[in-house]
Amino acid sequence: MCCVCVCFCACVCEYVCTWCVCVCVCVSFTIDHVTLSVLPGADVVSGTNVTLRCQVQVSHSAPQWLLHSFSFLLEQATEVYAKNSSESQVDYRLLPARAAHSGAYTCRVHVLEKERSSPELRLNVSGLTTPVLTVTPREVYEGQDVTVGCHAPEEEGALSLQLDVNGERRRSFPSTPGGTDIALKMDSPGHMTLRCRMRLLTRPEAGESLSNAVNVTVRELNATPTVTFDPASGVVEGDFLWVRCAVPSFSELPNQERARLEIYLTKGGRVLKQGRGKEEAGYQVRAVAADSGTYVCKTEMQGGNLQKTTSGTTSVAELFSRPEVKVLPLVVFEGDNFTVSCSVSSVVASRIQHSSLRFRLFRKGALLQHGPHYTATAGPAHDGAYVCQAEAKEIARNSTELTVNAKILPSRPIISVEGGVIIGRPFQVRCRTNRGTRPITFTLMRGQRSLGSQEVDALSALFNVSAIRERLELAEFSCGAQNDPSRLAHSSPPLTATVIVPISMAMLTLEPFGGGVTEGSDLKLTCSAPRGSPPFTFTFSRGQQGAPGGREQLLQILVTGSNRASHTLRNIQRAQAGQYQCHANNSATHRSSAIAHVHVKLAAWKVALLTVCVILLVAAIGVTLLILIKRSPNPCTHTSTAGQLSVKPAKSRATDPQRVSLVLEEQPPPNATPGMLGRSVWSEHISGSGSDSDSQSEEEPSVEVQYPQVAPTPQTDTPIATTALTNGTDKEQNKVEIANTALTNGTDTEPNEEEIANTDNSAQTEGASIEYVQLYYNDPAPE
Repeated sequence: MCCVCVCFCACVCEYVCTWCVCVCVCVSFTIDHVTLSVLPGADVVSGTNVTLRCQVQVSHSAPQWLLHSFSFLLEQATEVYAKNSSESQVDYRLLPARAAHSGAYTCRVHVLEKERSSPELRLNVSGLTTPVLTVTPREVYEGQDVTVGCHAPEEEGALSLQLDVNGERRRSFPSTPGGTDIALKMDSPGHMTLRCRMRLLTRPEAGESLSNAVNVTVRELNATPTVTFDPASGVVEGDFLWVRCAVPSFSELPNQERARLEIYLTKGGRVLKQGRGKEEAGYQVRAVAADSGTYVCKTEMQGGNLQKTTSGTTSVAELFSRPEVKVLPLVVFEGDNFTVSCSVSSVVASRIQHSSLRFRLFRKGALLQHGPHYTATAGPAHDGAYVCQAEAKEIARNSTELTVNAKILPSRPIISVEGGVIIGRPFQVRCRTNRGTRPITFTLMRGQRSLGSQEVDALSALFNVSAIRERLELAEFSCGAQNDPSRLAHSSPPLTATVIVPISMAMLTLEPFGGGVTEGSDLKLTCSAPRGSPPFTFTFSRGQQGAPGGREQLLQILVTGSNRASHTLRNIQRAQAGQYQCHANNSATHRSSAIAHVHVKLAAWKVALLTVCVILLVAAIGVTLLILIKRSPNPCTHTSTAGQLSVKPAKSRATDPQRVSLVLEEQPPPNATPGMLGRSVWSEHISGSGSDSDSQSEEEPSVEVQYPQVAPTPQTDTPIATTALTNGTDKEQNKVEIANTALTNGTDTEPNEEEIANTDNSAQTEGASIEYVQLYYNDPAPE
């Protein structure tokens, strides 16, 4: 559905309206199809009338036809024709069709907001129209221009035009619709046939079209010049030479061309003579050898567009040859006398004699003297370029330059060493002179023997020399310098230089000798180099024991002119023990000494203190052992002096455990000899009767109580040890363990165990415990 509104307005002027009436109509429509056709056909020949017809079919609900917008498109891009019509058909006519009209056509129809296009239809128009060639004027002189036009007014599109002259393509025309005109210069005389070729740029496949042929006559301008010489041959320097450039047919040229004719006489690019509107141009000169060569005569017309050229050659013989300057002797040194001479090898005998020649000598462009010879003493004042000039019959000729530079003899050479001399090693020697003309030949001598020569473009030369073994050998070397083989070479003085002796070895000595030193004392390290040249650099180092990778500790570096140096370790300590080494350097070598092992002993007072401690320790051990031996029981005798252990039961109660007192019945007197002062507290069997015989007969293994040797104590009851004994449930397992500890050289002795068992009194002692045990000293029995 589409609605169309049409408004009708009554307007007083262009922008002022009094009233308007609008009518709106809503229409339903659809474009069924659009077709394009070509009449009389799609393939036609150029010049045929062609009609492109576009038809559309629209279905609609309107009471009248709708307005259609028709557009004809070429190659879907260029709109070549458009028309609005309520009709369903529109024609586009090509009257006539040309090759430029070829292509793919499409018809596009717009109805209100809808649009539809027809399928493409290709039109092929073959052939081109014949272009028309015009040429004016058709008869000209050579060098003149003609106007050439090539036109195809009925052909459409961009054209490519080519001009053929006698069947050869000469040039192109500018690309303009319908054709164009150009100016063509006619260079060569004769008859020319011109044609024009046309091609369509937009459609090269359409081929090309050839125009009609036009003939053009080009007349020659006979203005070719000639060159003549007078005399024609046998010219010698000093003679007059006439060169004539002429146009023989000058009178035959048109008056206008004769007035514009230009004639030139040139040689080597230089204009010798020039004329305008004239028949000839002449040139006269007193001939010299340089006048020999080729002369060119040229005529120009029409502003230089037409040129005619002719050339001729002449030769001028030399009146005398080029003079030559010489210097004798050939090699000149400062202070030598030399002579500059000027001569001419040949003359033309028919013209002059040798005697008629005049010579002049110049140095650095300044006149030196008249005459062929000049003698002087060589030196800077007479150095320079010498030129000789010979003259006869106003003809002067110069020789080539000869430069005289007096050579300078070398001064007495100086021989020196490069980089120093080291015994046993090769070295370099330089031979040098302060002045002298190069190249210079230097020769190295050893005594009367030549070691080699060098020719260098310098004031010095460098020689390689093999090693020497002694200092005195250095004076055998000398050198010479020369730049003239005919003269003796200057010799240098003998070679003098500082000779460096390498260090043969490095030795490290210790004071005190042997590497053993007492802690707290001084250790002196001395490093020496028995053979070598000073200055020396001595380095002392210590290898730390256990250090990874042999790491060294730098102690001191000394630079001295002496072949030995010392380093003292003050108040040395045990931590400074280790491996010591020294290194000796000079400018030639580096040497390291053998490694010295240094051991640091204890100080004397520490040794004495340790000795006393050891003695005291040994004495203490001895005394302790002696006491132990004397206190041990004597297996041979058993006296009553031994303390007896008595077990006294306390008052027993039904509920309390019984108490037993163990008392050592005998005590030694105060002045008794130290010995084994007691017996085993369990040396006699505990029984109810306490008889000696029963105790002795049933004696168990005793527990020995040992005492160190001490001073006698007063006769007082002194408790020694208390041990609680616990009765077990088994009467046969009742035990009493008494631990008595004796100090024996710092060691402990294990206490002996005494198992007390009394089968007869088991009932009385069962369940009882010993609360304490007291040991007493009793008076010893008399011996």
